[in-house]
Amino acid sequence: MEDSSNLNEDTTYNAVEGKSLPRTYSMVTAFKESEIVGRVDEIKEIIELISKGSQQLEKISVWGMGGIGKTTLIQNVYRSEKVKKMFDKHACVTIMRPFNLNDLLMSLVRQLEDSKTSGEKELASILEGKKYLIVLDDVLSTTEWNAIESYFPAMETGSRIIITTRHESIAKHCSGDQQGKIYQLNRLGDSDAKNLFAKKVT
Repeated sequence: MEDSSNLNEDTTYNAVEGKSLPRTYSMVTAFKESEIVGRVDEIKEIIELISKGSQQLEKISVWGMGGIGKTTLIQNVYRSEKVKKMFDKHACVTIMRPFNLNDLLMSLVRQLEDSKTSGEKELASILEGKKYLIVLDDVLSTTEWNAIESYFPAMETGSRIIITTRHESIAKHCSGDQQGKIYQLNRLGDSDAKNLFAKKVT
């Protein structure tokens, strides 16, 4: 049984646009700059997964238990200058609960297109013919992914979608039959965990 979560359902403020965005929000504006401890190799490996693939649209799923650091890791991958240079369009959202598809699509449109347009139909036209990178953080069910997936055009432009999730079964579902596109994030080693704790308390 797929798990659900009673996360904060309050309206989230988007500092860039000066307006409220309910439930779904940009990871880039919502999180402060973070320092990676003990995840340098993982960042390199995920960037390699992004860059070495085919011209087909590929879905890369990163999974691991809650609180292990998936969001921070992918945030650093997304902000990497190497990754930014690979793509024409970028968007990165954390999915809030309860899941609302329209809120999600509106948030993506706002990031991808600097205009007042919003809605479900515009997303595909914004991405048409572009090499794009989309990050969907914290997908909690296959139902959520099935609702989202069809809005991304599957063109041969080398585009990538990165999904983070807590469950291996959901990771496999999102990446489908794309071999080697499922990445398990493990716990930090003891020394790295101690270093991270020391940074948090200082």
